[in-house]
Amino acid sequence: MTTETQVLETTTHMPAPLDVMGVPVVPFETYGQALECIEEKVESQQKSFCIAMNPIKIYNAWRQPELRNLLRQADMGICDGVGVSVASRILYGRSIPRITGCDLFFRLLGLASRKGWGVYLLGASSQSNTTARLRLQEMYPGLKIVGSQDGYFEDSQEVVEDINASGARLLFVAMGSPRQEQWIWRHREEINASLCMGVGGSFDIASGNIRRAPRFFRMTGTEFLFRFLVEPRKRLSHQGILLRFLFQVVRAKLSGGRACIEWT
Repeated sequence: MTTETQVLETTTHMPAPLDVMGVPVVPFETYGQALECIEEKVESQQKSFCIAMNPIKIYNAWRQPELRNLLRQADMGICDGVGVSVASRILYGRSIPRITGCDLFFRLLGLASRKGWGVYLLGASSQSNTTARLRLQEMYPGLKIVGSQDGYFEDSQEVVEDINASGARLLFVAMGSPRQEQWIWRHREEINASLCMGVGGSFDIASGNIRRAPRFFRMTGTEFLFRFLVEPRKRLSHQGILLRFLFQVVRAKLSGGRACIEWT
C-alpha cells in the first residue's frame, strides 16, 4: 500500500500505482517514462526501492504476510509479468504495459553510463558476477562499475559498508526472489545508493550463462512459454500458479473488484 509520504514524493513522471490483487504496480507507458522517473529520483538523491512484480511474487505474497507487506512498501513496482498485465485488464479494463526487470536493468546501465553514475553488482556466483562485470563494461563504454560481490557471503554488514564506500548510485541485487528483495528491505536504510533493485538472473544472462528467450517471445510477453518448452518439468508448477492467480483475479472481479487474499 502506498503511504501518504510516498504519494507526496511522487514525481510528475510517475503515474499513480494500481492495486493489482493487493500489490501496487506503477502503470508506466514506456521504458522511457520509467527511466525518466528513476533519473529524476537519482539526481535529486531520493532513495528508491524498485521491485519487478509478477504473478508468482504476488501469489507467494498472498500466503506470506511479511512478503506481502514488503511488496506493498516498494517505492516502485513495475509490471514484470504478462499475468500482471492481464490482471489489470480484468480488474480495471486497462492493461499495464510490461516493463520487465531484466530489460529495465540493461536500460538503466545504459543510462548510468551516460550520466556517470556508479553501479554496484551484488549476487550470483563469483564466476557469473565477474564475467557479467567484464561483458557489461564492453557493452556500455564508460560504465562505472564501482564495486561487486557475489551472492555467497556471510557478513551483510561488510557488504553494506563496501557498497557505501564505493559511492554507487545504483545497486543491483541478483539473489533470486524473494531473497533479493528481503535483503534489500532489511538493509535499505543503511545503504546510500539512490536506487536498489532486485534483478534475478540478469547477471547470468549478462555473463552468457543463461540464454534469454528469443526476441519473438519477449516482444509478445510469452517468455513463460519459452521457458516451459525448454524446462517443462521445472516450469510446470509455475504454470499452475499462473492459472490459480488468474482464477483468483476473475473471482475478485466478480466479487466487485476486491482483492481476494484469503487463499487456500
